[in-house]
Amino acid sequence: MYVSRDLEKKFESYLHTPEIIALLGARQVGKTTLLKNLFEKRPDCNFITFEDREILTMFQEDINSFSKLFLSKYDILIIDEFQYAREGGQKLKFLFDTVPNKKIIISGSSSLDLTKQATKFLVGRIFQFQLHPFSFYEFLSFRDEEGYQNILKKLINQVQQTIASKKESLPELSSTIRIRFSRFVDEFIIFGGFPRASIAEDFEEKQIVLKNIFSTYLLKEIRDILNLSDDFKIEKLAKYLALKISNPIQMDELSNFIGVHIKKTRQLLNILEKTYIISLINPYFSNKLLEISKSKKIFFSDTGFRNSIIQNFQDISLRPDKGALFENFVFSEITKGELEIKYWRTKSKAEVDFILEINSKVIPVEIKSNISKSTLQKSLVSFIKKYKPEIAFVFSSNYYDSRKFENTVIYFLPFYMIKVILELH
Repeated sequence: MYVSRDLEKKFESYLHTPEIIALLGARQVGKTTLLKNLFEKRPDCNFITFEDREILTMFQEDINSFSKLFLSKYDILIIDEFQYAREGGQKLKFLFDTVPNKKIIISGSSSLDLTKQATKFLVGRIFQFQLHPFSFYEFLSFRDEEGYQNILKKLINQVQQTIASKKESLPELSSTIRIRFSRFVDEFIIFGGFPRASIAEDFEEKQIVLKNIFSTYLLKEIRDILNLSDDFKIEKLAKYLALKISNPIQMDELSNFIGVHIKKTRQLLNILEKTYIISLINPYFSNKLLEISKSKKIFFSDTGFRNSIIQNFQDISLRPDKGALFENFVFSEITKGELEIKYWRTKSKAEVDFILEINSKVIPVEIKSNISKSTLQKSLVSFIKKYKPEIAFVFSSNYYDSRKFENTVIYFLPFYMIKVILELH
């Protein structure tokens, strides 16, 4: 079963532009599936992969023959697993400059080499897109045996209209829908959005799939492609960071734990970021004397991948780390919407989990595991008083309400409505 991806419409709208398209993303997020789906719909399209060593060798050693054989007869050429190519950017520049009116699409699972060499030779000639694991909304489209995605879509539209009109009263939401969506969220947080894990029929299979993705990542991506001899340190670092999600990282602490210099630690962190395993977010501040301005918080791009690292697939209700997992879930869903995200913390320990800037407006977002009334935490009150946002959000397992504080409308929404934020920009 093919699951349509949120990126597809945007991606396909650039097929008629002259620029090369680079589709980046982690291993097994569905890049090849998406591109093969495009290939099957377009008779003018050729699909090849650089996992085929003969094709790769021709590209690297005889670019003219490569062009005649794979590009000249087609309007579109898709090159999968492009990260295997040495000096790929220079070769692409040659094809772009010498074979006019052709569309070239490349994909790769590491932005380290791919974007570095591409930007060096392809300035003004390339557009980059990132494909993430399934969003919760995409996950629902696969699990949509009773039309729940359409129900959620309608509800989100209603909430968006409420926010756009600056009203406080939210549309009604039945208890049956709340319970069902919450169960979907719990499953999604435990096993994440990697497509192969999502379509697995039982929980045991999902765990095996995720463990294999983790080992493949470290063995193929980091050791083979990036040619590193210290992949065991990467694994040690990844396991340590998996226990620290939603917390600011301390470089001295990390360096001591893995037993390398701080400079090397930063390099290893960069590798984990550029291979789409983790993300580090910056603090939001306007006053360095009162607010944290440097420490970065750590999150994993996928909660299922993170859980596979620590080998913990327990039910969310039994977990001591459920608060951090909920926060990581909201983070990953927001970043899938291509929004920049920060956090706010003062030196007196007041903190708001996430700060977004959408259409030049500041929006604070708080995450709570479980709440039963519209009580505002002191930290959120402090932020509202200082920055005076028009709206704020508090996401939790199932609380649904709204209220006004000073001139700010605060919407208390369940986690499954996170897409409301993505539609604000």
